[in-house]
Amino acid sequence: MKKQKVTLLIDQDDVLAEYIKGVTEAFNQKYHTHHKAEDCIRWNLQSIFGEEIDSVMHEPELFRKLEPVPYAIEVFERLYMSGLFNMYIVTAAHPRSVEAKYEWIREYLPFFPEKQIIVCSSKFMVKGDYLLDDGMHNIIDFQKNGGKSIVFERPHNKEERLSFRSVSDWRRFEEYIIYECYPEEADYYFNNIEEKAI
Repeated sequence: MKKQKVTLLIDQDDVLAEYIKGVTEAFNQKYHTHHKAEDCIRWNLQSIFGEEIDSVMHEPELFRKLEPVPYAIEVFERLYMSGLFNMYIVTAAHPRSVEAKYEWIREYLPFFPEKQIIVCSSKFMVKGDYLLDDGMHNIIDFQKNGGKSIVFERPHNKEERLSFRSVSDWRRFEEYIIYECYPEEADYYFNNIEEKAI
């Protein structure tokens, strides 16, 4: 009997794209401040920047210009092209930023089907086996509803993530998810990567 593919749900902001870094830079530019992304140790950005952060955090142009997270694009593409997973990008979005977030995905992940992009704040309602996310509310709710959560490590989830499976970067996620879901195919998968890199 053919093994059913594992379904991965992948967050966009601060997992694929450097959202906090982009917001911090945009805020500094607008208000002539000197904040650093590492200063964002809480999920609530208003508690760090003040209410003025609302004037930059949902701007479409911000989302179009976000840098990819290191290794995110290459690892995401490898996992997708491997054929081992059903993959969906599941992202919360302010109505003003939805199109810009789609544009970012089209630019950096042009091979990825738009029908596999889900804009949804209540991610626990989306059916999947694993969720990779930086937001602890998403992690907790998804796990409560029977899914397996993996925390993408960020300064704002440092304390809360301690009792959950977490990964520090995309290469660690790739290693974990392959060995977790397909241990029999893992050696072939990683040997194939090494051969292509030579």
